[in-house]
Amino acid sequence: MKEKKIKKYKVYRYLIILLFLIGGALIALYPFRNQDLTIEIITNGEKISTVLSSGYVSDNDKICFDFSHVKQLEVKEIRIYRQIKSICLQRIHYGELPNYMQNSESSYFEWTTNGATFIDENGVHIVMNDVGSELIKSLSSSVLLERILMAELWMMFCVVILSVGEMHREKTSENSYRNFGLVFEAKRFFADMKKYWSYMLFSAKADLRAEVANSYLNRLWWLLEPFFNMLVYVVVFGHVLGRSIENYATFTFSALLMWNFFNKTLNYSVKLIRNNRDIVTKVYVPKCVLLVSNMILNFYKLLFSLIVLIPMLLIFRVHIGINIIWIVPAYIMMILLSFGLGMIFLHFGVYIDDLSYAVGILLQMLMFLSGIFYEVLTSLTAPLNMIMICLNPAAVFIDTMRNALLYNRVVNLPILGIWTLGAIILCCVGVHIVYKNENGYVKVV
Repeated sequence: MKEKKIKKYKVYRYLIILLFLIGGALIALYPFRNQDLTIEIITNGEKISTVLSSGYVSDNDKICFDFSHVKQLEVKEIRIYRQIKSICLQRIHYGELPNYMQNSESSYFEWTTNGATFIDENGVHIVMNDVGSELIKSLSSSVLLERILMAELWMMFCVVILSVGEMHREKTSENSYRNFGLVFEAKRFFADMKKYWSYMLFSAKADLRAEVANSYLNRLWWLLEPFFNMLVYVVVFGHVLGRSIENYATFTFSALLMWNFFNKTLNYSVKLIRNNRDIVTKVYVPKCVLLVSNMILNFYKLLFSLIVLIPMLLIFRVHIGINIIWIVPAYIMMILLSFGLGMIFLHFGVYIDDLSYAVGILLQMLMFLSGIFYEVLTSLTAPLNMIMICLNPAAVFIDTMRNALLYNRVVNLPILGIWTLGAIILCCVGVHIVYKNENGYVKVV
């Protein structure tokens, strides 16, 4: 009977893997049609848009942006979208326009410090040259974004089905003495959070006090550390990127705050069990409680650092709009992702001594790939920019937060939703692994 169950679940896993491969092949080979493009012109204080049909783009050698109802147009930026209006495919700064447009006999234009001004009594027409027209055609026909998003959703669906089957196998196993079902673990997790909430707050406050107990500047270090890091990066990268990015200091500092939370949580999680050996070996405390306690500590530091960010927003006169509320989903995704990955690293860090070095190297690489010091969409060339914004969750929550805070834009909503779902899956997997194996950690440490 036991051998039959083992064979049954082996067949189940193979079917899921086969289903994943077939679905991936179908997504890769599906013949997507060319799509309409929305051209959005950013001016001083307003946005003007026009739609280019896929038929117009494919039938014309020279592409023209027609604004017949506008006699004068000051262009600061051109943003190009497909059907998903929250994901920008291409951004053209006004300083780059000469590379993509040709002179028009009817329109008069001049370059200023604020943008490119077009004047035409019959309506403004921006005619693209061969390079610009090819760019528009490639964006209309490219389906990389859709394929990546569908592949991510399909992968998460297969992971969920596989995980549910694995948990059911463990639940019904003859050697199982505990219930590892998804509902049971969710109830247990929230019960532990409620039961140990006071302990987590006390532990976080104690660690905060211990960090600055013997320092002269005390809590000021939590302000000075990110502030001076920001100054270094602004000096180093500002000469290269600062000219093309508005308010570069706030651009960098706001991203560093999120990254520091994410980075510190994951680095700590790898050594969590070994660093808390005295607690783990003498008294039972759910291991997720120890991680959440550290996350509360890091979040408190993050909130304290906002004391620097808020004056910076006022000094650089950053306009705060209603879309700032999208900072909340970005932070929620970051917290969930930190917890999910942290729980997984917590488990494997008990058994693999070198994992902390590997995680440190990977996080350092990820920091420079996440657009903290540059804008992923414009600084990286296609298709690397689209691959990075879709497959790098750190780039997603940083870019979403920064656009909402600094530019009052709603961006990356489908990608943000997909990665939030992925973060929840990672949380479930991490909690399951730790609950299942936590009694064995004492023997190792």
